[in-house]
Amino acid sequence: MVMMIVYRQKKIMINELLLLSKNDIPFIEAQITIHQPTIKEIAYIGEESFFTGYEMLNFSKNLLLEEDKVNLENVSNFDILIAILKERNAVMQKNRNCVEMVLALIFPEYIISIEKDAFILKKDNEEYKINNENFDAFKNIINQMFPLKTGVESNEYNPTGDLAKKIADKLKKRHQTLGELKESANQKIDMFSRYISILAIGEQKDINSLMNYTVYQLLDEFERYKLKIAYDINFQARMAGAKDLKEVEDWMKDIHSN
Repeated sequence: MVMMIVYRQKKIMINELLLLSKNDIPFIEAQITIHQPTIKEIAYIGEESFFTGYEMLNFSKNLLLEEDKVNLENVSNFDILIAILKERNAVMQKNRNCVEMVLALIFPEYIISIEKDAFILKKDNEEYKINNENFDAFKNIINQMFPLKTGVESNEYNPTGDLAKKIADKLKKRHQTLGELKESANQKIDMFSRYISILAIGEQKDINSLMNYTVYQLLDEFERYKLKIAYDINFQARMAGAKDLKEVEDWMKDIHSN
């Protein structure tokens, strides 16, 4: 089998080796595969557009406060996302464009359109859909492909529809950070380029080689590199006679365990 899956907290886990291999990921529920874009491919749309599109696709009403979920029990995450994307003001049109660009990155061989009840993917006279029936499975895959903490603060959400506005207002008020991505609303988004620059110098690697990494590969190597640096500094300090040093994490540990 191409993919081995296990159930963990009601979420289907993708074989870690498959994610690290750079291979496309089977999206069984839609009978297609999802391409793992390289950092070089993401560069075509830029990090800001990528993270905006990803954040939109990762929408969940579970992010809302309990009082804000009233009357939404029978409304799916996908229906709410479609409602937001249907808004026609300039700001939401930009967000819709970001969603379309991210979809184009992960489905490069398909013609993509956003319809009232589905994302339509067409190829060779065949049509595939991402809809209410498989949207959660789709999100599960991209969340594992792009293992990022969600919650980028954004001033982009400003739709006019009642339902979409209610949801978007709550999204706009979220002030969590996306890892080390954004420390303030005005700071540029440059996480991937910064990580690549650090690894190129720290590991003495060709920057063009690093550009061909997937997001999963880049974040995996960067996390491992940080652990190794901390371990080496601690070891050298102990060899030099330093006392009372805190224990550091094993740099060879499983960094993907929950």
